[in-house]
Amino acid sequence: MRQKAEKSGPKKPATMRDVAGHAGVSVATVSRALDGSSLVTEETALAVRRAVAKLNFVPNISARTLKYGQSHAIGVIVPDLTNPFFSEFLREFEALASANGQVVLLANAEASVGGALTSVRQLLMRLVDGVVVLPSLDELEPYQLLTLRKVPTVAIDSRRTGPSFSDVSLMHEEGMRQAIGYLKDLGHRKIAFIGGSPGLMISKLRLDAFQASLKMHGITVRQEYVRYGNYRADGGDRELRNLMLLADRPTAVIGVNDLTALGALRAARTLNISVPNEVSVIGFDGIELDDLVSPSLTTMSVSRKLIAQSCHGALEEMRVGRSGSGRQIYIPVELIVRQSTGRPLRKMTKSR
Repeated sequence: MRQKAEKSGPKKPATMRDVAGHAGVSVATVSRALDGSSLVTEETALAVRRAVAKLNFVPNISARTLKYGQSHAIGVIVPDLTNPFFSEFLREFEALASANGQVVLLANAEASVGGALTSVRQLLMRLVDGVVVLPSLDELEPYQLLTLRKVPTVAIDSRRTGPSFSDVSLMHEEGMRQAIGYLKDLGHRKIAFIGGSPGLMISKLRLDAFQASLKMHGITVRQEYVRYGNYRADGGDRELRNLMLLADRPTAVIGVNDLTALGALRAARTLNISVPNEVSVIGFDGIELDDLVSPSLTTMSVSRKLIAQSCHGALEEMRVGRSGSGRQIYIPVELIVRQSTGRPLRKMTKSR
């Protein structure tokens, strides 16, 4: 009698215990081998790798990591996922990584030391080949966790370099000189600045650049014209309203980033204040939204593609060992004039 063939269901995925049995070692040794521990001899690590391949075992890191000692994953830490600047950067950076057979792991640090430390630890657990941090925090502790383990790291606007640590900085000073010079040529002398929240190097760099540029152009730095936002539209909205309550109102306002400037435009529209007739507004970054609002936003633009290329190139240099020490890279800034700026047409009065 012909026996009915048994249906074979899908095999259960191999476990670490299965790998240990096949390699003739303990589960703890398999775990150490997968983590790349120096306590495991090369002979034992090879036996574990062979067992992994034989059983099609999928650990928390890829088989390629086990073979080459690289995860082919790059971590990117951002402070605010809602900011279009970061999403535009990520689009460019991910395209570069993908072309090089790499994947990008995204971590949200919420612009805090605690958030950055958590993000760094998560990326270290995934054995990333490198990390991009944008923008840089003032506090170095999160980055030290990476560089002490010789994980190539690139920060945006840290203005620091060192072993396994490169920096890509925007030329804030040049951008502000262009913007202040342009406003001065239009006839503006009462120029305000809505800065960013503390704790980020970019906040200090852009404020310092603003004040230095005013002095260079012979324009008085007025402390009542310096306000602090939060890099978001609501911060720009709030501080533009506060500036318009001054008895001697500014005729031009520069936002620390484009979202801040877009928030200022919203506040001006709500207050029925004409832009640029009553107040000119300039942003910083050059996000795609700038040309879609009305009036379109004058901004100090930086190339996300160039930033992405610089970050990826610096990581690759450190990763393949061509340069043990990091390097400093500067990205140019270009003033893009649109409809939100013009000559001050009449004397400013207190907001009704």
